[in-house]
Amino acid sequence: MRVAPVAVAAVLVVAAGALMLGYQTAARVARPNPIRLEAGVPVGVLDTPTGAIAAAENYLASEDDALLSRDEIRRVVDTAWAPAERDVELAQPFPAAALAGRPGTFPGLELSAAVAGAKLNSYMPQISQVVVWHEITLWSPSVPPTQRWSLDTLTLVWDSGRWLVASRTAAPDPETPVPAWTSGTADDSTRQAFNTRLAGMSAPYYTGVAP
Repeated sequence: MRVAPVAVAAVLVVAAGALMLGYQTAARVARPNPIRLEAGVPVGVLDTPTGAIAAAENYLASEDDALLSRDEIRRVVDTAWAPAERDVELAQPFPAAALAGRPGTFPGLELSAAVAGAKLNSYMPQISQVVVWHEITLWSPSVPPTQRWSLDTLTLVWDSGRWLVASRTAAPDPETPVPAWTSGTADDSTRQAFNTRLAGMSAPYYTGVAP
C-alpha cells in the first residue's frame, strides 16, 4: 500500500509539533532569587551557601559603587550592615571619605565597581563567612584611571529573613592579587577611553551614583 506524500508530511508535522510542545510544557524547576531590592539596595534573602555568596558579592559591590556619594554610602551601609556595626564601617577610610564629601573635590570624578570572584569559607544556617575579591576604578579629567583591588572576608548573620554584614576584614595589600592591565597604550589610560568603553554597561542590582 502506498501512502500519499501529503499524509506522510502531515504525520511528520504532527510529530514535530508534539515534540516541540513536550519541550515547551516540560516542568521547570523554579529557583528562588537569592536577592531582592530594599530601598534600591540588593539584600540577600536565601539562607543557603549560594545565597550567602550572592549576598556578600552584592553587598560589597553596592558599597563600592556608592563611594562617591555620602547619601548613597549611608543608605547602603544602613541597609546591608547589622545595626551595631554600621558606625564602625562608616568610619573606615573609604566610607569616611565619602561622608566627608571628598569625592566632590575632584570635578567629573567617576567610579566603576566590580566583583571578580568569591569563595565560601564557612556556612551554617544563620551564619556564614565569604571571601570576595573586588575592585574599584576611579578616573576624572585630573585623575588618571586608577584601580584598587581588595580581598575582603565578610561575616554574615541571618536576621529577620535576610543576611546582614556583621564584620569585614581586609587582607593586607601584599596578599591581594592584582591583575595587570591587558592593554598598554597611553590612550587606554584616558578618561575618554574609559567613558567610551564603559558606555551602556551596568551591573545587576546596583548602578552608578553621581557625586
